[in-house]
This record gives sequence, C-alpha cells and structure tokens, in this order.
Amino acid sequence: MFYSEIRNKQTSFSTLETGSGEPILFLHGFPDNNKTFSQIMEPIARQGYHCVAPVMRGYEPRTISHWSKLHINDLVLDILAWMDDRGWDHVHLVGHNWGAVIAYAAGIYYPMRISSITSIGVPLLKNYQETLIWAPQQSFHSWYLLLFQIPFLAELTIRSNQFALIDYLWKDWSPELLPNQDHLAEIKNNFQNPGVLSSALSYYRNLNDLLTETGRESILGILDAVVGAPTQVLYGEEDGCFHRNLFEQLLKDSDFSQGLKKKGFENCGHFLHWEEPEAVAEEILSWVKKNKYTL
Repeated sequence: MFYSEIRNKQTSFSTLETGSGEPILFLHGFPDNNKTFSQIMEPIARQGYHCVAPVMRGYEPRTISHWSKLHINDLVLDILAWMDDRGWDHVHLVGHNWGAVIAYAAGIYYPMRISSITSIGVPLLKNYQETLIWAPQQSFHSWYLLLFQIPFLAELTIRSNQFALIDYLWKDWSPELLPNQDHLAEIKNNFQNPGVLSSALSYYRNLNDLLTETGRESILGILDAVVGAPTQVLYGEEDGCFHRNLFEQLLKDSDFSQGLKKKGFENCGHFLHWEEPEAVAEEILSWVKKNKYTL
C-alpha cells in the first residue's frame, strides 16, 4: 500500500492506493478519513484491482473549499476529474457514509461512467420522506444533523473535551465496535487543521441549500432520479446512524435501473467495514466481478 495524489483541474488530493488492474474508488465519510478502508483494500487488490482511496474534498488544508463548492454535484465532479486524471473510462465506487451519498449521485448523473456501486451504511435518500412510517425512531438517530447546521456552535461542540463527540458518534453508530484509537486520534488531529472541520460540516449544511442553483440541483436531483449503475447496499442491522428499516423498507428496486442487491449483517453497526472487514471485502469483490467493465 502506498501514498500518492490524484488531481482535479484545480488541485491535488492525497490518496491511499494498492494493487493494479480495474480501478475501484473508495469514498470515505464523516467523521473519518481515507485510511478507514485500509483493511478491505488489500484483499481486494490481490484479486487484480487498483484500489484508490482519496481524501475527500475539504478534508485536508489544500482542498478546503468555500461552502458553495461543497454540494453533492461538486463532489461528483471530483470523481469525474479523478477519472480523467488517471485515464479511466469507467470505475467501480465503494462509498461509506457521505461517500455512499456521493456514489449514489454519481450513478444518477453519470451512470455511463460507473461500472458498479457498493454503498456501506447509507440508504438511498430518495424515499426519506417515508421515514416516519417505517422508522419513526430515526428522528432520534438524526439529532446530530440539527447540531451540524449551526455554525460555530457545531465546531465548538465537536472540538470540546478533546473531540469527545467523535468518540461518541463512533460508539453510538456501531455499539459493538471497539474503535482503533490510533485511527480516531488521526481523525481528531486532522480536524484541528484550520478550516477542515467547517469544510467537512458543509457537506451537511448544504443539504438544506435551496438558494443556489447547485444546491437545488444536488437536492432535487437525488429526490427525483434513478440510480443507473448496478448497486449493492451493505448495512449493519444494529446501525445507530440509520435504522435498519430504512434499508429494508425504503430501498426499492424501481429506483435502481441496473439492479439492486442489499445485505444486512447481524450484530453490526454503521462502521461495517471495521466490524466485518473480510466479509465486506468478499461482498465487494463478488459485486465488482459480476459487473466487470467490458468494451
């Protein structure tokens, strides 16, 4: 495994990479970093794949962007730019948390470039309005969304008590997981870089942005679209971030024109790739092999 860079037109993004062959992009979420995939990338790479995990936009000082450049559409365009930088016509996407949201969007807007999608821990948000029917308790799981909308207060709360909220979220979202403390320390250290935490929180704040054209396109595009790439969704049945009913009831075959596969894991939570890395790697391998790009 090695460190490298991948570029869009404006700047370069740090990456963690391993292997060679058909490319797979691994997209991380919050509160996390690209090394979250290190346990599953190696076994996948050994089967003949080039695994690349970029640091997502805004998660390192050189890629900090104004909030108006951190909409879902902008983050999807990063994927296309990275592909062009490496000369990839097609790519498989593996996304966790926010990375899954962005992967879905890429499959909505540019399905002809996406060979397959594996979402870890996040349902398609298109039918989220049905949450009150199938999972009324989700409102309790989503309390942090309200906090993250408040500038300054959210940053202050997350930084307080040595970033204790990050520890709490990992424990709340994956109750049975004993997190790697070195990994959590690296996440916290990164959020001490000026501007990085606010940039990462802008992902959440832009979910309510109906004032800008990009904001409206990002939100309405997902609410009124179909994922056009083969998609599998892996989720923990004890996920404290998204209730299991959101995966079991709100994911509909009609919203995935090229097929949907979903698999729940017992006694696992949101950070499924940490709790069952071997099984998750096997599921990803099976899916990308089934949806191998051919000319």
